[in-house]
Amino acid sequence: MNTVATHHTPEVQEKFFALGEPVRLRIVNRLAAGPATAGELAEPFNISRPAISRHLRVLREAGIARAQVRGREWWYTLEPGTLSEVQAYLEQVKEMWKAALGSFKDYVEGQEGRD
Repeated sequence: MNTVATHHTPEVQEKFFALGEPVRLRIVNRLAAGPATAGELAEPFNISRPAISRHLRVLREAGIARAQVRGREWWYTLEPGTLSEVQAYLEQVKEMWKAALGSFKDYVEGQEGRD
């Protein structure tokens, strides 16, 4: 059985790219706890503010984070439901592997009787 994951769209690829960078993944983990300003998100990192801004832009463009100006500060939140496309893709990959491993198991068990 040859099953291919079909939800590998450019949007899913963009999300994987965004989440594949350790700083951005840590930012997403922080945003999972609730909204934060750009300054709060930058605090744990020993990198420049422009670098943090670039990471935040990648997350916004991938549809993972949302920015809102409140007064003089930029507040960031996770985009609700944004990772559902990624989850659907990973579920397809999981099912593909289950089917492949099941076929392999059947093959190996069939070979055992021939020894």
